[in-house]
Amino acid sequence: MRRQTNKFIILVLVTFFSFNFNVANSLELKLPKKTSESSSGAGDLKDIKLKFTKIFFESSLEYMEAQFHLFNALEMNDEASKTRKSIDFVKNDKNKEGKRLTNAFNSVSENSSAIEGALTKEAATSTVAKVHYAKSLPHAINGILGTIQLPPEAKNLLDAIKADKMAALKMGSFLKVLPKIPQYVKSATTVGKLIVTGAKSRDVEGADDATSQLGDL
Repeated sequence: MRRQTNKFIILVLVTFFSFNFNVANSLELKLPKKTSESSSGAGDLKDIKLKFTKIFFESSLEYMEAQFHLFNALEMNDEASKTRKSIDFVKNDKNKEGKRLTNAFNSVSENSSAIEGALTKEAATSTVAKVHYAKSLPHAINGILGTIQLPPEAKNLLDAIKADKMAALKMGSFLKVLPKIPQYVKSATTVGKLIVTGAKSRDVEGADDATSQLGDL
């Protein structure tokens, strides 16, 4: 009788553990595997955005600094003051990135048109003006060399944003600016060359070095 009872208990235990093992395996097979596709996409967008903004802000600030000195050379004091305020605004990380982006874009674009018009006239030829002009040249060169790197980065970022609906909703300022980057670069480069040739024709100190740095650009 005792043997039969022991056999029965052993049979029950084996059946119980066998059942639990099978259930556990079944549950394990049904668990979805973790994927990193979504986080990878977000990471890619973040990296692309970081690369674009780094080049854009560094080059635009250099260019605005050049424009500030040129406005002083051209005795366009109101424009110089306005440009200095834009520089301070763009440099301030506490301001929203989208607003800093549009501020820099608009400032460089508007200033380029104003400077292009002024430099085609007989202006900035006094000794004092040439000192201000000379201060602008290193910033102008750095601005141009940085600006010409923007088109492919802008395209990459625009494509990445368009592929991410949530990003598109959050980055409206970028969507307004990115399609205009090719024209922005063309204008900045044209005016940049004019700044350098204008410096050379006015015999401004550093004009030869600036011409050499631009090369065949």
